[in-house]
Amino acid sequence: MKYIVDTQATASYMDKYNQPCDCIYCRNYQKAFASYYPEVIKRLKDFGIQVERPLEIIDCFWNSTRDKRRYESYYSVKGNLMEDKLELYKENAIITLYRSDTNEPVYGNTGMEKPYFILAITNIELPWVLSELPNE
Repeated sequence: MKYIVDTQATASYMDKYNQPCDCIYCRNYQKAFASYYPEVIKRLKDFGIQVERPLEIIDCFWNSTRDKRRYESYYSVKGNLMEDKLELYKENAIITLYRSDTNEPVYGNTGMEKPYFILAITNIELPWVLSELPNE
């Protein structure tokens, strides 16, 4: 077993340090993510994660054709991870699990008490779905 998850504690956790961001980029992510990444959403729910409450959404940049935004998002999971930097899923996005004491540069600003680990989703590309456009 590579990890143990307390799905009930994860599902009931509301991070007190990270309120949901209401910027235009995060709103685009929140509106589009579930529609374009249903398999990732299924995996998040298997961990008990509230998809709409990430620790952080990082808007990176437009992709090379400027038709999609690149994102990363991070969630805290109550439980134990035995192996740091465990790649769990790698298809249209990448899900990687990081121990709370990892040396990797991941977002880990959470008030969750140990034991916990960080679930990172990278390589996310989402189209712009909001009627409002960013000022760039």
